[in-house]
Amino acid sequence: MNKSLWRGGHPIAARKSVNATNSFDIAIIGGGFSGLWSAYHLKQLQPSLKIAIFEQNYIGFGASGRNGGWASAEYPTSNVRIIKEHGIQTYNTLRKSLIESIDEIGQIAKSNNWQIEFAKGGALVFATNKAQLSRISSNLDDEHKFLNQSQASELLNVARIKGGVYTPHCAALNPFNLTQSLAKYLEGIGIEIFEDSKVEEISDKEILVNSYKIKCDISIRATEAFTARKWMAAQQIPIYSLMVATEPIPEAILAQIRNSQRATFQEACHLITYAQITGDNRLAIGGRGVRYKLFSRLSERSEIDNRMHAALEKRALRWFPQLQSVKFEYRWGGPVALTRRWQSYLNYNAASGQAAIGGYVGDGVTLSYLVAKTLAQVINHQKIPDLPFVNQKIGRWEPEPIRYLAVNAGFKATVAADFEERITGRSSIIAAVVDPLINR
Repeated sequence: MNKSLWRGGHPIAARKSVNATNSFDIAIIGGGFSGLWSAYHLKQLQPSLKIAIFEQNYIGFGASGRNGGWASAEYPTSNVRIIKEHGIQTYNTLRKSLIESIDEIGQIAKSNNWQIEFAKGGALVFATNKAQLSRISSNLDDEHKFLNQSQASELLNVARIKGGVYTPHCAALNPFNLTQSLAKYLEGIGIEIFEDSKVEEISDKEILVNSYKIKCDISIRATEAFTARKWMAAQQIPIYSLMVATEPIPEAILAQIRNSQRATFQEACHLITYAQITGDNRLAIGGRGVRYKLFSRLSERSEIDNRMHAALEKRALRWFPQLQSVKFEYRWGGPVALTRRWQSYLNYNAASGQAAIGGYVGDGVTLSYLVAKTLAQVINHQKIPDLPFVNQKIGRWEPEPIRYLAVNAGFKATVAADFEERITGRSSIIAAVVDPLINR
């Protein structure tokens, strides 16, 4: 069962498929946030453009429609690396741009009456042992406020909580609803969307879709983890994130959990977790840990890993024992794209007319909006802010099977590090060895 809470029982009318040659000013490959927001921003800047989006499955099929619903101001690359490689001014511009992007998404949704369950309640990273508490309290900045045990539990009543770090710069939302609302809006302003339309080749001023030639001045590849291996095999790999969600939580139990402002939340463990209380009062929780497949193969079996889904349900009950009587109704998952040095990218060659954007890892809800907005500015020759992902040279992953062995060893080490900290209460020796190798 790979049944996404966000997709739920949504009846979705199939859109037309490519069945003839055609021509457009701009051809966008991929019907997720990157592609949809690219079309949105390009049309805002130049309404006369003839734009088409080509999606192999259906709009919102990939990570954009399956993620944890965090519109955060997070960025995959560490703050330290951004400052070291790009400077403090670029870092500050990035932070400001991401924070503004959250509000812009909310404003666009509100002005168009999109029902996306948007709630800007901030985000809480909480600690359940001394090692986690030490880690989060020693890495604060102006955007994050430390909460002691009493303050953190008042915001979110997690069992064994020791404290937390809170930022106001995050919103919870329903990501699939956002993809559907945005797509309908784009069609309303004249953008064509094709589904069940596989892009087989990309060349200068032309793409091949369902064996039909589509002429275009500019093509934008916005396919993230679903990018064909022939285009990005050495630069990015698919990493699976899985999620589970409960039935609607009874009001009495919800009152015990607290979190009336719908802050998103995660435990400060080494293995990534993320969660929210949804607009209809469910707990939706996700995390990493599924094995990477040799040669970056995509696998539907990785989306329904029973061991991983059971671990997420167990973690949810460890956080909130009050949920023992609440049923878990949904299990799902999907891949996100990870570049070698955790770099997001926006690359555009004006001579060939080819552009590519992506590399968000798990931070794509807000970041895809900002990258797409910046791409539209680049294409329209506007002055763009100094951002680290523009014309970013992407490093290459190690060859297989070294890549396979290293990535999966990293997953195992991360799990072991969390176990070590949970048992000892001290910062993990394993993590101290592995973290520099992850090269974030």
